Amino acid sequence: MQYELFQNFINSISLLTKEQLVILECALSNIRQDSSEKDEMREDADKNVSVSVKPPSAAGAFETTTFLPGFESYDSESSNKKTLPAAVPDLETNILSHFAECPQCPKCQSQKIGRWGFQSGRQRYHCNTCNATFNAFTGTSLARLRHPEKWNGYLAGMTYSMTLRPAAKAYGINLKTSFRWRHRFLEVINNDQAEELCGITELDETMFRESFKGQRKGLPRPARKRSNDPTKAGKVPVMVARDRQCHTVDGILKDESADELCRHLNGRISIEATVCADALLAHEKLAKKLGFEFKELVTSKGQRVLEGIYHIQNVNAYHSGLKRWISGVFHGVATRYLPHYLAWRRDISGAVEFNVDQFVRRISEHWSFQLLKGT
Repeated sequence: MQYELFQNFINSISLLTKEQLVILECALSNIRQDSSEKDEMREDADKNVSVSVKPPSAAGAFETTTFLPGFESYDSESSNKKTLPAAVPDLETNILSHFAECPQCPKCQSQKIGRWGFQSGRQRYHCNTCNATFNAFTGTSLARLRHPEKWNGYLAGMTYSMTLRPAAKAYGINLKTSFRWRHRFLEVINNDQAEELCGITELDETMFRESFKGQRKGLPRPARKRSNDPTKAGKVPVMVARDRQCHTVDGILKDESADELCRHLNGRISIEATVCADALLAHEKLAKKLGFEFKELVTSKGQRVLEGIYHIQNVNAYHSGLKRWISGVFHGVATRYLPHYLAWRRDISGAVEFNVDQFVRRISEHWSFQLLKGT
C-alpha cells in the first residue's frame, strides 16, 4: 500500500526537477526493499510458537519509521543506511580538495603554509608566518559543524525548501542544529549575486514587515500579538533587479534613495542594458549615475507596458512568489536573516536548475576564490 501511494505521488507530479525525481525514486526503492524484508520477518514469525509484537503508540497505531526523500537515515529494523545517489559529490571532500589546491592562513592570509598532520580525518596546516594551525574550515561559516556525512542530504532537502522540523526528525538531530546548518550554508552563498544584468532588465522595490521572530530578549519595541494592525509595523524595503534571462540582483535597502540603489547595483548592470522601472526620482538619478537606458513607467496613470515589451511584470511576479514562499513555507522570517532567504530564493528561481549537485559545487568553489568569514 505504501509503495502504491508513493508511485501515484511520483506520477502525479510533473513540475519536479530531475534531481528531485531521482531522490524520490531512491526513497521508493528503499521502501520497496523494507516492505519485502518485513514480509519475510512476518513469515518467520508465523512459523514460531511465540510471536513478539511491538505495542502500539499512544496514537493507536503501530510504530513505524518514515524516511524523507533525499535524507540520510537508518532503518530501525534492518540498520541499512539510506544515502543519496552516488553521483552527488560529497561536500566535505570537495571543500578539502579545493582548499588543498591553494591553502591560505585564515589569521594573516599568508600562503607560506606547511602540512601539520591530521585531526578527525582532516588535514591540518601550519602557518610559517604567524605560527597558527588550522584546517580548511577554520574561520569559515562551516567551522565546528558536526556530522559532515549528513550535509549532502540536508542540502538536498534545501533544494525543495525543506523546513527545519522535518529535517531534524529525518536526521535525528536537534532542532537548533537544523537551524544552525541552514543559516551556515546560506551564509556561504549570501553574496552570490548575478555578475551582470543584460538586455531588458526590470527594477522594483517591495516591502517586508519588520520581524523579530525567535527573539526573546532585547526587543526594540514591546512584544505584540500576530493580529496587530499591520499599518503600525515597521517596513523593510527590498530591491530586486532581474533581467529576462532570470539573472537576479537583490538587497535590503536602508532607504529608497538613489545612493542606496547605486550601492547594490553599481557594476551589476550593463551599460547596454535597458532598465524598466516605476517613475521615481531615485530611479532617474540611478540611470544617470550608471549610464544605462531607462524606460519610465507611470503606473499611477495606468501605464503598464511601453512599446509592447518594456514592463515590470516579471519582477513583480518574482516579488509575489518570494512573499508567498516566505509566508507560506516558513510562516515569516526574522529580518536579521532575510538576506539569507533572498539568496536561497535567488538560487531556487535562477536561470540554472537548482539541485544538490549545483549546491555542493557552489559552496565548494568559495574555498578556491575567497576566504570565508565565520558568523
